[in-house]
Amino acid sequence: MNKVLGIGVFFLAVLIVFAGLNKFGEDYIQHELINIEQLVEIEPVPAMDTYGFIEDRYDFIEEEVKRNESLYIILSRHGLSPRDIYNVQQKADGVVNLNRMRPGQNYRIYFDENEEPRSFVWQRSGLEYTTIHLKDEVEIEQGKVPIEVRERETAGVVQNSLYQTVLNEGGTRSLANKMAEIYAWEIDFFRLQSGDHYKVIYEDLYAGDTYLGVGDVKAAEFQHRGETYRAYFFENGERIGYFDEEGKSLQRELLRAPFRYSQRVSSGFSQNRFHPVLKTNRPHHGTDYAAPTGTPVLAVGDGVVTEAQRRGNNGNIVQIRHNNTYRTAYLHLNGFAEGIRRGAEVEQGQVIGYVGQTGMATGPHLCYRLYVNDRPVNSVRADLPEGEPLEEEYHEEFMYYVNQLDEQLNNIELRQEVAAK
Repeated sequence: MNKVLGIGVFFLAVLIVFAGLNKFGEDYIQHELINIEQLVEIEPVPAMDTYGFIEDRYDFIEEEVKRNESLYIILSRHGLSPRDIYNVQQKADGVVNLNRMRPGQNYRIYFDENEEPRSFVWQRSGLEYTTIHLKDEVEIEQGKVPIEVRERETAGVVQNSLYQTVLNEGGTRSLANKMAEIYAWEIDFFRLQSGDHYKVIYEDLYAGDTYLGVGDVKAAEFQHRGETYRAYFFENGERIGYFDEEGKSLQRELLRAPFRYSQRVSSGFSQNRFHPVLKTNRPHHGTDYAAPTGTPVLAVGDGVVTEAQRRGNNGNIVQIRHNNTYRTAYLHLNGFAEGIRRGAEVEQGQVIGYVGQTGMATGPHLCYRLYVNDRPVNSVRADLPEGEPLEEEYHEEFMYYVNQLDEQLNNIELRQEVAAK
């Protein structure tokens, strides 16, 4: 009995001790939570400049490389000895070619507290730079300027061509190219009408204050001949491309026409056309595009070159087999692009030749022919095969972006004074 009582007293004592420790712990925690003086303030991360140096810590000068100026001349002017410069050149051997410094390129020299050069930064291109640390032991680092993405919006009403309208609205040649590429399978840019109009959300890319060009076109709307076409860029690591609001791919197996820019159709597909040279009526199983000599001609789809030679009245001709169904031909070329020969594999959009006037032709133009199951068809009116639609598993994620971008597109206004014309 006494033994049992003793065990009970022992456990009671243990509970009291733990209760006291627990109470002490609660008081300690509460004390720590409410005692402001015990808090440690987290210092903000210092701001860095374009080249990774802490802003306001070092003085620097920024200049352009002048004609007949070399790294040796620049560093000598700022107090480095011939031996120091020799060490820099030795350290750079096999890392960076300092002899490629060219007039007009920018450089910076950072100075320490004693106003002595501590680092030299050579801006080799819009994105790439080389940093040479001069203090103590020479060190050389390669770097890239961080790219800043700025979202833009623009809209325009076509009066003559998409290209000219985009430029008139403050856009660039690159933006016009991207829009033409996105809609190359949906819209016949050779038949635009006055009043057709577009809206677009896109990215401009900058490295510091230097404009690099257009990034992704995030979304676009094009109204053509009373029809509205919307395009949305989607990328999730598994699929990438442009799709319509239902997730159908805007890409086709074949481009609508073999040019990057709009070219005038000088003669269409016909079963009974008057031939300007032979002066007789005969079938014309192609579409003629009038264009200056030397204009690049593009492969309308992936495929294999089955012919690349000069052949009679056709002049210089390239034929491409795209698959078991589709074949294309390009006639009267001035010449062939490098590597274009029988058996060569080509990709959609690749330059295969240049507009010319070879064979039986009255002026520089391209005769483009499309064959379906080896039968000639009108390339302007043909229904081109669609690309792969977006998989069902990605639709929820895709629609999330579509809803956001639709709201943005709807809020972009066309200039009323232009639209009313």
